[in-house]
Amino acid sequence: MSTKIIQLRARGNNDFGLTEGEPYYPKVGADSVVGLESEIDKRVPKYDLATPIADGLISKEDKAKLDKLQVEPFEGLKFKSPDGSIFVLSVDNEGKPVFTKEAEVDNNG
Repeated sequence: MSTKIIQLRARGNNDFGLTEGEPYYPKVGADSVVGLESEIDKRVPKYDLATPIADGLISKEDKAKLDKLQVEPFEGLKFKSPDGSIFVLSVDNEGKPVFTKEAEVDNNG
């Protein structure tokens, strides 16, 4: 296989710092060159989507963390007290803060 190098010349002075007639070489990525698809497929790693039990583009641990993120607006935020109890901070219909122990949240709602 031969390599072809293409040299171009600037058509006029321009914002790229080239002056009229100055030679330059375009630089392109391998994926934009026709005929290199099979070579690229051999060298570029392929990743499946990650799940909480299987690695993919990200680790399964990171996927599990991402799945725990809640989209705003939050209905409640969890806080842990020094004794390990979990409390949920929410607001009532008047916008006042309400802390509820998690066991109470699970039983009532």
